[in-house]
Amino acid sequence: MKVRVFKRATGDGYDLKVLHPGATVQDYLDAMNDFIDKNSQPPCRGCDECCWERIPLTSIDVIGYVEKLGDQLKLDSQWPLLDFLKKYAYIYVEGGAVDISLGFTIEGACGFLNQEDRICSSYAARSLVCQSFICMESTQRARELRSELVNTGMDELVRLWLVQSRQAGRKPMLMKNIMQILFWKTILPTASPRKPAIARYFWQRFAAKGYGTN
Repeated sequence: MKVRVFKRATGDGYDLKVLHPGATVQDYLDAMNDFIDKNSQPPCRGCDECCWERIPLTSIDVIGYVEKLGDQLKLDSQWPLLDFLKKYAYIYVEGGAVDISLGFTIEGACGFLNQEDRICSSYAARSLVCQSFICMESTQRARELRSELVNTGMDELVRLWLVQSRQAGRKPMLMKNIMQILFWKTILPTASPRKPAIARYFWQRFAAKGYGTN
């Protein structure tokens, strides 16, 4: 065990500790999922409350969708990341800021939510924010770590989107009715991941999955 998630000794909520310097993002997610399975009351299955919220995407999320569901989603074999973003994501650009989140239905639910059964249709590949969401209070360090992981991954996904769009000879795909701005030459040269103020061991996983590459 490299990451431990546990109930707080006093009061409600949970905390976590990193127990090994070689811990990875996957170790973090495994610990979170194990805690959810053992402590979710009632079980999350059949509860879709969080599936109607904005779901930000990180690069490791899209890599996971491509690796685990690429054939099912019928993604382009040459540029699967770009194809996934085109078909299943919402990209919003305003000024110098870019936000990429999972696409949603006309009702406002996540595009992968099976609304009839109220379960996730892409559970095996669900996003970092979904895997790390626990319906209970958390300590400040648990919140800060989750936030840093999500924000860093979001930054890297934007970088990959811009770089791969240029490599593929495409202009970045934006959603309809988004203000068209001249960012093609202004964002790309400076689009690099923001190194997080978190323990160095998590960066190892980022690098292995494409985080932190130049």
